[in-house]
Amino acid sequence: MLFRKSILILSTVSFLLFANEEIIKNINQSLKEIENIATITKVNEPYQPYIISTFKGKDLEKLGISNLKEALELIPGVDIATDNIDNKTAIFRGSNPFAYGQSKLIVDGVEVNNIFFDSYNSFLYMPIEIIKRIEVIRGPGSKSDGINAYAGSIRVYTYAEHFKDLEKSYKNRVFLKAGSYDYKGAGFTKGYQNGDLDIFTDFYYQKDDKFISSGYDILSTGIYGDYNKQFSQNKKAPLWMDNYSLGITLNYKDFILKARHIYYKHGSAYGINYMLPQDKDHTKFLNSFLELGLKKDLDNFKIDTKVGVKFDSFYSNARLAPPGITVPNPLDNNNLVEYKNGFFGIHEAKQREFYHSLFLNFNRYKNHNIKAGYIISREETYKVVTKTTDRFGVLPGLVDYSQTYPFFDKNAKRDSLILSLRDDYNLNDDLTLRYGVNFEKSTHIDPQFNPRVALVYVNSDNIYKFIYSRSIRDPSWQELYTMNNSARRGNLNLKPETVNAFEIAYIKRFSIDNYFQFNLFYLLNKDQIKLNSQNIYENFADTDIYGFEMEYKTLIGQKSRFYGNYSFVTGRNSQFNYIPNVARHMLKAFYIYELNPELNLNLIGKYVGDKKRLPSDNRDKLKSWATLDLGFNYKSFKNRFNINFIVKNIFDADVRYPSEPYTYMEDYRQEGRGFMISFRKDF
Repeated sequence: MLFRKSILILSTVSFLLFANEEIIKNINQSLKEIENIATITKVNEPYQPYIISTFKGKDLEKLGISNLKEALELIPGVDIATDNIDNKTAIFRGSNPFAYGQSKLIVDGVEVNNIFFDSYNSFLYMPIEIIKRIEVIRGPGSKSDGINAYAGSIRVYTYAEHFKDLEKSYKNRVFLKAGSYDYKGAGFTKGYQNGDLDIFTDFYYQKDDKFISSGYDILSTGIYGDYNKQFSQNKKAPLWMDNYSLGITLNYKDFILKARHIYYKHGSAYGINYMLPQDKDHTKFLNSFLELGLKKDLDNFKIDTKVGVKFDSFYSNARLAPPGITVPNPLDNNNLVEYKNGFFGIHEAKQREFYHSLFLNFNRYKNHNIKAGYIISREETYKVVTKTTDRFGVLPGLVDYSQTYPFFDKNAKRDSLILSLRDDYNLNDDLTLRYGVNFEKSTHIDPQFNPRVALVYVNSDNIYKFIYSRSIRDPSWQELYTMNNSARRGNLNLKPETVNAFEIAYIKRFSIDNYFQFNLFYLLNKDQIKLNSQNIYENFADTDIYGFEMEYKTLIGQKSRFYGNYSFVTGRNSQFNYIPNVARHMLKAFYIYELNPELNLNLIGKYVGDKKRLPSDNRDKLKSWATLDLGFNYKSFKNRFNINFIVKNIFDADVRYPSEPYTYMEDYRQEGRGFMISFRKDF
């Protein structure tokens, strides 16, 4: 078997290179762990019925990758977008770059997209030191039971990942980090095992003092009248961060408890109304979940049931308009009001979700593995606060409009039901058919049937995949329930976005972790959601997207490793003959060279092509950019620590993400040249 032979060869080479008893013991333990886990998860075997890319946390550490966001930037077909409050999201294959919820993030088996935006921005800054493995599926679907992501799904496994009947694989470590913009970070991971009881916890804290030049804000466009142009600002946007998280996972026999809390405080960036805020103005995202699960193996089937609760909070405390601005009174549009001291606001919305799932896995039928189950959930808003400057410009201080003029529907509530059925049918030793369907129903939308069919054919080291799938994206709560807001308003009549996806893939495996992958995709997107000219969310257009992706990973000699990918995406919108704000070409690669057994040199290169604008946007297309990172990684095998130093964007390339039309005319600038140094100590 190729896998076992490769393991044997790798063990022999390791023995010759590192003739040290402690090192050999650690390597042999790691190899045994890899083989056992690979048998269960097929992490090293791309036979799954998806277009999937996998990265290991330890490899990303060696490269100098700092967090989950930077890791996702290496994935083929994945771009990053942001908005006026710097709420970043991953964009898969150019699918609706100004919408959230296009992809799902699942951390240790728990979907963590927040309720308000249906985004996961606060998790994007999770340090790579607590991440064991990342699996990214491009296209509809997900490996998680019943979760049917729209454009892609991201599964993050921390070192809490637990496999029954295997030796513990917890990583006990501490780490310290420092970098540009006065960045400081620290954290630890710790596992404990006693008989049937396993407890794992991780914690991190990080902060920075990031301010980046913004260009002139929305007032310069004249959208608020020529008089107000004089109040437009051109300064550095407050993009600073203050972030911590605590996670706990407890396994006892067949029971598992998972809990995590994330606190994410961020400068108000480009302003809720696209007017530059004050330096200390901020938003806060609080995300917490608690889940209790039971996994039980019976004679002919397995039971997997979960019950959980999630709490999400969005909070903003900021100056929303500068001193002197004169605008129509939202409560009386016939009268203009001058806000001599500026317009200020505190906005808060708290949501919670209760959910329960039950899935049964039947394996009594020959060559069939059938899984069926359901997910039910209730999401609801339980607190809305709206305090602003007096709308008539008369009363001093802030006035409480939480009851009379709330920015969000305080009665927002949504019930959802997902019924799921799937069968993995092994036609023979080389051919597997997966077919199934999700029935999905939630408040405000009609019932949806989302089928998925995938055929995987294996011929020696050649793998072929043929996939059809349908999925939906429910409108986010921001798109449904936002009200009394001049920048955006919700619409309860929105239909869900739908996609029918056709994918073909070919994979050539050369060894355990060396491969070439090529895939074609054709996506039929309908009822895409965006803001219209009145700043109301609407189903805007249908979009056909097609293209291909290539991915290659190999060893070069005995001391070098290369990984590279290229993606091409194009298509047409039903309103015009191209896709706006999407890069047609993206190229990403990294190279690791072993200077000696303890010291590596690393290079990371990324290229993102230019992006055309909407026809209503009179700006030139957004220019392409390319960055190169250079780093060194030193690992002490004897003392079990490593130090990584990396210079990011060494040529100080001008990286920008597209802004909404007639807001920030110079788009959203990103970091220039910077550095990061990391220290990690394992125990």
